[in-house]
Amino acid sequence: MQWPGTKLQQSPFFLDIQQAVIKRRLTTSAPDYVGYLPTVSAYLQLPQPKRQQAYGAITRVLSETVEIAADIIVHLARRRSG
Repeated sequence: MQWPGTKLQQSPFFLDIQQAVIKRRLTTSAPDYVGYLPTVSAYLQLPQPKRQQAYGAITRVLSETVEIAADIIVHLARRRSG
C-alpha cells in the first residue's frame, strides 16, 4: 500500500481501503523524451553545464523510441458511518 493509502488506513474516518494500479505504457521518440527532461525538477536543480552533460549522456544511450511506465495508482475507501 502506497501513500496516501497508508494515511487512509491510519484514519479513523475510513475503512476497507483498497489500492489498484492502472498500468499504462507510453512510447515516445528519444528526442521528445530528452526534450521532456528539462521539465523534471531533478534536472532543473543541476547547474547548467552538468545539466547539458546529463542530457548528452542520456541521448547517447537511448534507442530511437523510449517506453515510459506511466502507471496510475488509485485508492478506494469507504467512509465510516457515525
